[in-house]
Amino acid sequence: MYVDDEYLSALANLIDAHASLFRTDIKDVAYKCAPGYFRLSHNCDAIIDRLLASHSYIFPQIFDKPYQGQPVVDTLYEVFFKNAKSIGSQFAQRFVDIAKNKASRPEVPIPMVAIVSIAIHATLIAKKNKAGDDFKFTGNQFCDIYTYHMALLEKIRRTAPVKFHKMMADIYEEVQGFRRDTIGVYDKDTDLALLDLDGMDDE
Repeated sequence: MYVDDEYLSALANLIDAHASLFRTDIKDVAYKCAPGYFRLSHNCDAIIDRLLASHSYIFPQIFDKPYQGQPVVDTLYEVFFKNAKSIGSQFAQRFVDIAKNKASRPEVPIPMVAIVSIAIHATLIAKKNKAGDDFKFTGNQFCDIYTYHMALLEKIRRTAPVKFHKMMADIYEEVQGFRRDTIGVYDKDTDLALLDLDGMDDE
C-alpha cells in the first residue's frame, strides 16, 4: 500500500468531495445499513445522540471490538469488495502486503475504515435532521470526522499493534465471508476512553 502509486491513487480519490464513489455509493450504502442496525425510528434523537457521543457508533454491542459493528462491515463489503470491479478485488494482493502481524493475515487499510465510519456518522446526522437519503456528503463537511477516525486508528496501531493487526484482519475476514457467501462457495471518545483495549484479542 505504501509504495504502490496506482493503489494509493485509487484510495485517495475516494476522499475527494467530487468523487462519485465517495459522494454517492458509500453514503447510500451506509444509509441503507446503519438505521436498521441501530433501530432508528421516527423519534430516535436520544439514540442518535448517544451514538454520536464519543463516536460510539463504531462499536458493536461491546466496547472491545472497535470498527467491527455490522454497519461498518456491511458498508465495507458493499462498496469495496462486492464485485470484480471493486477496489478490494482489483487490488487484492495489497491487503496481503500490508499485513505485518505474525500470522500474516490480510488486513483492511486505515483509510477504508475511516471513510466508512464518516459515512455512518453522516447518516446518523441526516436521520436526526430528518434529511432523508439525499443529504449532502462532501469532504469539506466531514473532514474533521475523517481526521478523527484516522488519528484514532493510528493511535490504536501505535498503542497496541498486535491487537490492531488482529482487529483489521478480523474485519477483512468478515468482509470476505460475505463475499464467499454471495458467490456460493460455502454457507454460513476523542481518544481511547470508551475502548476496552485490554479486552481486545491478541490472537
